[in-house]
Amino acid sequence: MFAILIDSGTTNSRMRLINTESNLIVDSEKVRIGVRNTAIDGHNGELKIHLRKGLEVLLDRNVLKPSDIEYIVASGMITSKLGLFEVPHIVAPVTVNDFVESSKVIQMEEFHNIPCIFVPGMSNGVMPMDNLIDEIDQFDVMRGEEVESIGLLKQMDLVGKGILVLPGSHTKFVIVDENQALSSCLSTLGGETLLAMQKETILSDSLSDSLIREVDKKFLLKGYEAAKVHGLTRSFYHIRLLQLFTDLNENERANYFVGSVIYDDIQSLRSSLKEMKDIKWIVVGGTNPLKSAFAYLLKEADENWQVIEADDGQVEYSVVIGALEVAKRIEGINVLQNTKTY
Repeated sequence: MFAILIDSGTTNSRMRLINTESNLIVDSEKVRIGVRNTAIDGHNGELKIHLRKGLEVLLDRNVLKPSDIEYIVASGMITSKLGLFEVPHIVAPVTVNDFVESSKVIQMEEFHNIPCIFVPGMSNGVMPMDNLIDEIDQFDVMRGEEVESIGLLKQMDLVGKGILVLPGSHTKFVIVDENQALSSCLSTLGGETLLAMQKETILSDSLSDSLIREVDKKFLLKGYEAAKVHGLTRSFYHIRLLQLFTDLNENERANYFVGSVIYDDIQSLRSSLKEMKDIKWIVVGGTNPLKSAFAYLLKEADENWQVIEADDGQVEYSVVIGALEVAKRIEGINVLQNTKTY
């Protein structure tokens, strides 16, 4: 039998067809739609239509019927109020079983009434306080990265408290306690900053559309040090000056640019998580080139940190393993028999 995993973000959704006996990815389909469309349209009609089409493409391409699919697991922004079915965040610290117990299983006509498990996101546990504005840095949320985190932790032999670094549109630092529960998260707009500065400012003439083509450690570090000494926005302007007055190529300038943004992300982590001495490991996930860039600069930031760069296979299967871990535990407690039709 088979399962389908849907990981839906702001602008794109990824659908993976999984063989549930081997847990291997059989096929995948990228659907260029996300909850941004819901925000713009004021309804989720287009999201439903395109995800249904993506599902049918996977079925047709693999000569399958809806009855061949045991279940669908949906994670990410698809479970937000802008998605298909809202599941409230659960409050950290959380274990895999907490995600299992808070997941919702429904049937939707758009998905041919295949039982669909909607996995909740996570929010930080914050004590009641009088001045929310001054303490706002204690708050954070994530959707989708919880499944990725579960999958990475299942693949790695990690002991003690640590941090998962998940670069993407938003950089996510997920704090993991000694029992491998997710105890909190910290988010930045690192990825969106890179894209916005490259697309919407004068730097678009100084940087290529692809930003980094390959990691250049020398210029990553130079950008990192520039942000440390001169500040983030001044280091951005350096990119323009490097184009005007030096012979650096686009890739070297892009590494300088990315290095400056990663510096700022690492500083956010340092200031929010003041006690780094009890952190035993830092695992970097996400995709290249940001994965390798983060791993290198984290090692440069503190030689005492044990930084582990997840390999591409571990990253690719982190969502698969995490989603199936939740789904198989739900099957074990017979939640799939109590579905609702929407």
